[in-house]
Amino acid sequence: MAAPPQVWDPHAASHVRALLAVVGERVAALVDESRRPDDVPDERRGHVFPLDLVIRDARDLAGVDSRLVISDADLSDDMRRWAMLCGLSDSELGTLIVAAAVQVDPRFEAFFIVLNNEVDTRGPSVATTLRLIGSDPSSPEGRRIFDPDGFLCRMELIELRRQDHPLPSRIVDASERFVRHLLGDGRFDGRVDDLLSWRSEQLMPGELLPDTVPFPEIPPLGSRHESAIVCMRSHQGSGAVCIAHHRLHMSGHPRVLILDAHDLPHDTSECRDAVYASLREAALACTPMIVDARRITADRVAEVITWVDQGFIPVIVITGPSISVDLPPDRIVDVPVAAPAVRAAWLDYLNDQIDSPRTVDTLQRLEPEDVRERLLHGNEKMSASAPSDLGALARPVIPTFQLSHVIVPDQVEGELSHLLSRVRLRDQVLDDWAMRPGGTRGRGITALFAGPSGTGKTMAAEALAGELGVPLFHVDLSSVVDKYIGETEKRLEQIFTAAEQFDGVLLFDEADALFGKRSQVSDARDRHANIEVAYLLQRMESFDGLAILTSNLRANLDDAFSRRLDCIVDFPEPTQELREKIWRACLGQQGRHLSDGEFRTLSTLELSGGGISSACLSAAFAAAEAGRHVEYEHVIWGAAREWQKLGRLSFPLEQSFGSFANPPRGEVTTDA
Repeated sequence: MAAPPQVWDPHAASHVRALLAVVGERVAALVDESRRPDDVPDERRGHVFPLDLVIRDARDLAGVDSRLVISDADLSDDMRRWAMLCGLSDSELGTLIVAAAVQVDPRFEAFFIVLNNEVDTRGPSVATTLRLIGSDPSSPEGRRIFDPDGFLCRMELIELRRQDHPLPSRIVDASERFVRHLLGDGRFDGRVDDLLSWRSEQLMPGELLPDTVPFPEIPPLGSRHESAIVCMRSHQGSGAVCIAHHRLHMSGHPRVLILDAHDLPHDTSECRDAVYASLREAALACTPMIVDARRITADRVAEVITWVDQGFIPVIVITGPSISVDLPPDRIVDVPVAAPAVRAAWLDYLNDQIDSPRTVDTLQRLEPEDVRERLLHGNEKMSASAPSDLGALARPVIPTFQLSHVIVPDQVEGELSHLLSRVRLRDQVLDDWAMRPGGTRGRGITALFAGPSGTGKTMAAEALAGELGVPLFHVDLSSVVDKYIGETEKRLEQIFTAAEQFDGVLLFDEADALFGKRSQVSDARDRHANIEVAYLLQRMESFDGLAILTSNLRANLDDAFSRRLDCIVDFPEPTQELREKIWRACLGQQGRHLSDGEFRTLSTLELSGGGISSACLSAAFAAAEAGRHVEYEHVIWGAAREWQKLGRLSFPLEQSFGSFANPPRGEVTTDA
């Protein structure tokens, strides 16, 4: 990523002072031409307007035709270039200079009071501005400059005050951001400083980017083109931002401004203002803009496209693959996922650029930006933000486990390894070997983890996400299921679509609540429930990601799901040998205070892995409360609590260790 451009021009202020000197001379000339022998003195204008002068001016409507314009010779080279790239007319540029004059030099306040003939004004009126730039308040061409949909107002370069007055009497204010730009300050507006970033150099050379369908023409800056917006619908891992930058570079725009729409304010009004402020920054910098809108809702995407589709600045909006946009078909580009060989080439190229010893699994759908971040920082830079389309329907989790942390029987371990291989090698098998299933079957992998509670199903799902280097999206069934007909299906579609785009692992915990068996229809509720199951069967056929279902009772699932599941992994209760390993793993460093014999005794307790984990946590809190390290008696006390929670009446070790009604206490140790 290239450094931002120069944010301060030390010579700009001197150019502005010279320009304002010219404007001041022309203001003086206009005042002198408009003065008549029978006028009131200048210092009394705006206070007194005698009746005879009213009669005189009413009979002399022609006014003064000064024809004073600001020429190119009065502008600095940078200002001339900026005006040309923005496509500003002489009248638009003159309007900006006149409006900015009072913001730079307060003496212009007095000048404009005289020209406006109104003492309460602190800037030029529309009529005064038009006279200064050589136009007339009655000219439709001149008045069009101040149209709300015109370039100056839409880009918020000027603002009209006193909206309750007729247009000629409204006061023209230059925005503070334009004044700072005029004075050479290139810093972003504070509202969008965290949203925008520069990209001057291409992250990926064009030959390493995947081929796409023909790209529409990018209009040049300043052309005021009717179709200055392009929408790229892309999957995760397509290199969309790099493709957009490459296309702009090929069109003569090497430097671009990138707006991350995910960080836009949630409030609609604030969001619109931020988008307009971003467009203004692009206009001031004379650069096109790329809007990365892949992680915002479809409704917000439609709003953003409406706001940026103003025809002044070329904009490429990147959305998810299934977003419907209101644009002509020739302005929409569908970008496929980059092949594994292409992503491997990205890794090789970035490795040479960064010289990083880290390894990245490029068989996953990573963007070039993701590959670069993983090379620089590792998986700790993995985003924990769920796509906004998921909202409260799914909770994003950054994995902290690998498969090596999951203690399960060898057969289960083999099934998990096979599932991981299916995910990693699906591009090779489905694309390179042409083994794609027929019909509407997607490229995704779906697995069922079945077994008693606490046997490691959820932990295994998180470990798979950790191995793949992607987030885990834990579906909240309470937010998904809705009593109104059709709402559950809509929310499920949101989840599936967002998971496909984001390339995360989708976890349906306690899945039999959604994927239960269909029943005979006896009332409307049965029919509705059967429709939900039928929808799930159909949607899983076309799913394009990794979905994991967990269930304590496999028999509760509809039989039709079995055929659509790529893997079914049964998680049994752990054996005594595995329980000892789980006790040691859960206690970690605190386990050094227990002997091998004590671990063997603990392993005789018939607890699941989840129960052992909870017992160790209770033991740790009991030891911390007593100011001691974790000892055997704390662990036994924690195990007894778990035994009671399961509703078991007799704890096997109670006779040997006495009552466990209260946690063990003792003197404080130095190594707690």
